[in-house]
Amino acid sequence: MESLLFLLRELPDGCPEQRRAEGRLAQLVRPHLARAAGAVSRRWKVSAEDLEQEGLLATCKAWRRFTPGRAPGRCLYPAYVLRLAKQAMERAAVVERSAVHVTRHARRKLSKAKRAAHAEGVPVSEALRRQGMEGAAVHALGEGSISTVSLEQLLSGCDARPDTSAANVEARLGLVDTTSARLALVAEREAALGALYRLPRMQRVVVQALVGMGRANGQESTERTVAQELRLPVAQVRKLRAQGLRRLRTALDALGHGPELPVRTAGDVRRPRAAAPRDARMHPKKQGAQLCLALTAVDG
Repeated sequence: MESLLFLLRELPDGCPEQRRAEGRLAQLVRPHLARAAGAVSRRWKVSAEDLEQEGLLATCKAWRRFTPGRAPGRCLYPAYVLRLAKQAMERAAVVERSAVHVTRHARRKLSKAKRAAHAEGVPVSEALRRQGMEGAAVHALGEGSISTVSLEQLLSGCDARPDTSAANVEARLGLVDTTSARLALVAEREAALGALYRLPRMQRVVVQALVGMGRANGQESTERTVAQELRLPVAQVRKLRAQGLRRLRTALDALGHGPELPVRTAGDVRRPRAAAPRDARMHPKKQGAQLCLALTAVDG
């Protein structure tokens, strides 16, 4: 394999010898990709052949970015290719198992709507409706997506989305609580929404469904229901939920919104406590405390 890598670096691009060497290198790497595809397919319940093809497509030109000869006596190229192939297989499995598929046509319409909304100062959902999208697509791409609102926009009423009309009326009437506790709560919510938006897609979908975000009346879903909707095992949903919550806690702790530590764990010196006064009086023992050990007198 090392000799093939050196040969590929010496051959001119596009020549027949280079293509034959690439095919031979792909044949040598294919058993490693087949094992990785089998492991990913068992975990995500997708076709192993499709994942193997995804791995081959992602690593067919990987030799151009690899420098051979770094470890004398062994070849590091299989490990390098295996890491790239696993990443491509995981992405393909997530797209295939996801319940929501965004097509290229929808992405183009969304980017066009974002540009129009930014230029005209209207919501993205309104720009999508002008393009003729149906209500479900508008909700999935515009109104149903996560968008954070700063406290300044909330207090000034600049947020013109339909679902925040009640909050804007409350702000205009001066009924919003602007105390320090309320400001801290709003900052925590804003940080939590931002951290939730930065989660990986599957973790974000699972966490949102389990806490009731985007559901009718905010009703929380069970792990079994989410597993049926996403066509995933319950154990995988539970694992995604744990990973998402762990990432959220780490992000919020880094921003200073984590739980307050007690005095002992915060690093303060532990001071001696005042001893409680003791009752040193003698108390008469009750008859029941003798445990029936009194001996009966015997007449001589």
